[in-house]
Amino acid sequence: MMILRDLSLLWSMIHTLILFLLIFPSRYSNRKTLFLSLITMLPLIVLNLLLFIIFEAADYAFIMLLLLSLPSMIVFWILSKYRDGRFFFTFCMVDTVSLELVYITNIIHHYLPTDNYIDLFLIRLVIYPLIEIWAFRKLRPLFLSVQKSVKTGWGRFAVIGLLFYIAITLLMNRPTIITERPEYLPVLILLFILMPVIYIHIIITLRNQQELYAIKERENIFLLQTNNLSQYIKEIKNTNEAFREERHNFRHKLHTILELVEKEKYEELPRLLAEYSEKIDKTKVIKYCQNPILDATLSFYLNKAYDTDIDLDISLQFPQELSISDIELATVLANAIENAIHACEKIEKGKRFLQLKVVCKPIFSIAICNSFDGNVLFDKAGLPINNEVGHGFGTRSIAAFCERVGAYYQFSADGERFCLYMNFN
Repeated sequence: MMILRDLSLLWSMIHTLILFLLIFPSRYSNRKTLFLSLITMLPLIVLNLLLFIIFEAADYAFIMLLLLSLPSMIVFWILSKYRDGRFFFTFCMVDTVSLELVYITNIIHHYLPTDNYIDLFLIRLVIYPLIEIWAFRKLRPLFLSVQKSVKTGWGRFAVIGLLFYIAITLLMNRPTIITERPEYLPVLILLFILMPVIYIHIIITLRNQQELYAIKERENIFLLQTNNLSQYIKEIKNTNEAFREERHNFRHKLHTILELVEKEKYEELPRLLAEYSEKIDKTKVIKYCQNPILDATLSFYLNKAYDTDIDLDISLQFPQELSISDIELATVLANAIENAIHACEKIEKGKRFLQLKVVCKPIFSIAICNSFDGNVLFDKAGLPINNEVGHGFGTRSIAAFCERVGAYYQFSADGERFCLYMNFN
């Protein structure tokens, strides 16, 4: 019945691959990732199965490290979306958990009365699918979300996984296999218990870090919203004061105009009327849309763009009822327009422009394009890279918002024209 032993190991290797793919964020599509994984990993699995049959279990444990674990790590490093501590932690966690399952089932088989490997085969046949179901339903959503938002601290946790791998392998196989040293079994069992406890604690810690990051992001958004509204209120106050002053002076200006007409000094009228008209224009408050939050934000930032000598091309058709938060959308617009203003300030006056187009049919879409100096780099996620102190948060906030509400977004640059497109279903 040795064939059942070998089949159970093959089953373990294949399901280790499946377990890893369940929580592994690839840079490629699911179909391409699966195809590349199969054509690279299946030959490695077959090779290691043959080596297991040839060598003793204790010797194979270290052969597997060199001929399966390391090559598979290189393969998935190439496929990985995150080539940093997140990848190494994920790889070490799956590898050590799978190795622990193999060792635990081997020990259980050794102490069962049967010696035909049926029990080993049946245990592994059942336990791997159960773990995969749990990983897919419970671990995968949380783990992928944490990897996406938490980018630091993973390397230290990956070292813990590597040390677990080495410790379990040594204790299980050196100087002889653990079943020949039963007095060490309690230590190994404690290590088996400790490892998942540590991993659960690590994931909880990372989730807490993610929540702290989200809280900080919400605080930044709130501060930005508060600043927008306070600036707009201040602008309205200044406009009202200017309007009261113009109203107070309006009677005197009418007398001046009448006096010029009576004296037939018509050549002075155009200059005087132009001067008066300019002062009145400064008291004008433009209403961009019916939503007060969006209107306040657009008024403040577009006026700021106007004061920066940026040519504006505005066309706005917001839906009557928004399916998304108006406060969050206002923050996105504030970030995008502020980034556009910052980019325009780097080029000479006369070449600065900002276009804002909003349509509600056939789908709700927003396009914001602006002039810039032509220098921009994009990261792997398609976000523009900004290494200036105090900048870069805006684009990440925009991307996070779009992903949260299920909207399509794209940053693009063509020559000296930079654009942000957003489509909301």
